[in-house]
Amino acid sequence: MPDEVIWWEKTVEYKFIVDAHKERNLDFAAPLSGIQEMAGDGVFSADAKLILVEFKRDLNSLKTEKDKFTNYEKAKRKMRGRDNHHFLVYGYVCDQKLNLEARQYFSVSKKHEPLSILDMGLENSEFIDYLKDLIALKKVDKRSSGKVSPEFISSVVGISSGNVSSISLTEYVKKAIPELYLALTKTITSSNDLTNG
Repeated sequence: MPDEVIWWEKTVEYKFIVDAHKERNLDFAAPLSGIQEMAGDGVFSADAKLILVEFKRDLNSLKTEKDKFTNYEKAKRKMRGRDNHHFLVYGYVCDQKLNLEARQYFSVSKKHEPLSILDMGLENSEFIDYLKDLIALKKVDKRSSGKVSPEFISSVVGISSGNVSSISLTEYVKKAIPELYLALTKTITSSNDLTNG
């Protein structure tokens, strides 16, 4: 019986980072276990280009993203064509080896080599505009305890010459768009109060 390849969402994330380091000779600071402080403010340096990555276990897992929106079809119409820096990266097995593939978030039919997405970032101001519109279309996750919710556990990746830094989307919003972070935190806390009260 051949050995079955087993992997998880985190396996995809780790593989992406290791492959980028190995094949692109990039230095990484990646808070993969949630220690966002490791990335510091390097993500926000003036010459950094930013991409947004949601890691998924496999192709079938991509459909779970639809549940994060109040109306996915409306969100897709509004954001499609603006998602050139927003990706879903997932794994698949070929010849008993885990491989990665990337697709644009809303334009999911468009495939990319995973490491090519490192060349597709946005400037910080454009990135913030995109995030504000994206977050406005998402549901509030009532399971959260006052932070920006598990629905926002994507990775913001900053690319500058020779370096790549990764930070959770929650930490990025907290540092780069504090007014939005506060508004989201209040909304989540209010929703929790209504649900628990």
